Amino acid sequence: KIPEETQCIIVLGGDGTLLQAARDIQAAHDEKRSQIPLLGVNLGHLGFLAEVDRQSVYQALDKLIADIYEVEERMMLDVSVLRDGKQIYTNMGLNDAVIREGPISHVIHLKVFSDGKHLADIAGDGAIIATPTGSTAYSLSAGGPVVEPVAQILTLTPICTHNMRFSSYVLSPDRTLTVSFERNGRKPIFLFVDESRAFPLHSNDIVQIRRSRYLTRLAHLSEKSFCEVFAQKMLPGGFQS
Repeated sequence: KIPEETQCIIVLGGDGTLLQAARDIQAAHDEKRSQIPLLGVNLGHLGFLAEVDRQSVYQALDKLIADIYEVEERMMLDVSVLRDGKQIYTNMGLNDAVIREGPISHVIHLKVFSDGKHLADIAGDGAIIATPTGSTAYSLSAGGPVVEPVAQILTLTPICTHNMRFSSYVLSPDRTLTVSFERNGRKPIFLFVDESRAFPLHSNDIVQIRRSRYLTRLAHLSEKSFCEVFAQKMLPGGFQS
């Protein structure tokens, strides 16, 4: 339980720990506590979301105590699965929703709709629907665009698509994306939200992804811009493990 007087929640771990904390605080549906910013202290290696490293923890705490920080609001996703017209799964994510093949690699066929209108057919290993925060995660590895994390957009990026002309889509955050399946036989397909536990999908399931009314708030202490941090950690010669 989060005490009433809490002003900031410090999350120790890697980006995965911070993603879980973001979901947990919003899943409590406590309007007051959902406004509390999170500060990630990176105990792993790359740590793109958890901006404070081990060497700068004490300086970070001094800034927190002195209220020398900004609060960034990050868009989240609401993800649901419909089966035979009934909602059987819901989740919330800060990074992305990923639909991909199971442990046995095979081509899967997806149909994607935006507000009920056909958007794309994907034949490949799957698809990633990401927030701006998630643009530097799995989506980036699959060839998706880098997006400033405080932006308000959706990106759709195929995973190893057979259509070389299809890279990714950048969409309005007000769109509701719907993904259905065709010709996938008996092979398993799974849904992951922020790399949470895999949810197995059936051939007649419909996955819906839309912008959540909830936001994740991150305490931002660094004077570096997003572009500077991205160049340092992600571009060749920048990150040192």
